[in-house]
Amino acid sequence: MEETEAVKKSKDQLIRELSDAQRRITELEQALSGCRQTEEEKRELEKRLGESRRMDVLGRLASEIAHDLNNMLYPIIIDAEVLLEDLPEESSAHQILKQVLSAAYRQKDLVNQIFSFSRRGEQERSPIRIIPVIQETLALLRSSLPDTIELRQHTDVPYDTVKVDPLQIRQIVTNLFRNAAEAIGQKPGTIEVALKIVHLEPDSDHPYRKAGEYLALSVSDTGAGMPPEMLDHVFDPSFTSGGAGRGTGLGLAITREMVRDHGGSITVDSAPGKGSRFTVSLPVYGDASPAKRPEAGTHRPAREKKRILLVDDEDIILSSIQRVLRRLGYDVTAVNDSVEALDMFSSAPQAFDLVITDLTMPRMTGAEFTSRILAIRRDTPVILSTGFSDVMDERKAREMGVREFLMKPAGINDLKNAIKRSLESEEQAAG
Repeated sequence: MEETEAVKKSKDQLIRELSDAQRRITELEQALSGCRQTEEEKRELEKRLGESRRMDVLGRLASEIAHDLNNMLYPIIIDAEVLLEDLPEESSAHQILKQVLSAAYRQKDLVNQIFSFSRRGEQERSPIRIIPVIQETLALLRSSLPDTIELRQHTDVPYDTVKVDPLQIRQIVTNLFRNAAEAIGQKPGTIEVALKIVHLEPDSDHPYRKAGEYLALSVSDTGAGMPPEMLDHVFDPSFTSGGAGRGTGLGLAITREMVRDHGGSITVDSAPGKGSRFTVSLPVYGDASPAKRPEAGTHRPAREKKRILLVDDEDIILSSIQRVLRRLGYDVTAVNDSVEALDMFSSAPQAFDLVITDLTMPRMTGAEFTSRILAIRRDTPVILSTGFSDVMDERKAREMGVREFLMKPAGINDLKNAIKRSLESEEQAAG
């Protein structure tokens, strides 16, 4: 009996020890699991950090490539537009140049789309009137479209101001027009743009959209249209309704993301044989001032011969822009060195009515050059131009006193309008 009791006590002790051992094993396993989880989290963080660093390097590399590419496209576009004005429309040379110009603008659009999308997280939004953006885009597009495509406008709205990223709203409008032109192709057709004020509510398709007043911009084309099964994929990055050579579909995908980032929405209505209509709706900005009717006709420089100081370290850009400015009736002094240009301006500050300068230049950047000439003569109208910049945008340029911020590659109309606005603002200030 005593032996049996001893055995029982020994058995109970063994069970307790086994239980303690099991508990310690469980705790050890939990600790090891925690260590493994921590190690996995560490590896995941290291992976994300590596990806972030790679994306940062790729972003910097891409911006440098974009800057150089836009600089190369600038004289191509400017010179092609000049030659097109001089060549008979029925000539083969005229048709070849139109194709060259169209290809250059497609390349420009591709670069702008990529970088507009990459800037989604760093937007600088400001109140923008959309009718002038439409006017400038239509003027830009007209030169690269077949003569068989007619452009129509219905933009009579009480106000047209939205708070957006200036570069992105221009890209959105450009993408819509380019898409419409591609849908029509070389056949006779019409692109029609319309604006109206609408009240929208959130719905299942647009849950991120708030209730309120929106400015609806619609761009319609008389192309072939699309069947219902295509409409579900029209905003996919790889989608295109055209055949070979009709683009990648990237423009519409990027347009949708940019519109959503601005609290708006984009819709499409289309049917086979009835063309397509894309409508972008953006929140109206406050109680905007009534929209003014766009002025008809092309902008022309003032009758007196204005004097322009043109500064760019790229000789091919310098000669192309100088040729265009003289053609427009301006007296141009072209300099390929910013330090030399500053010395020239310092010696005779009143000798120039306008300064057009590149941003990225050796010895002295366009930003520093601008600051120095404005310190000498504060009322000097300055147009700052760049192919791409991570450190300068339209808002920062205006804060430092720049009248116009011009992205390369610009067309003749872009350049002409920027000069007109700069000189007009100077006249208003003087008055």
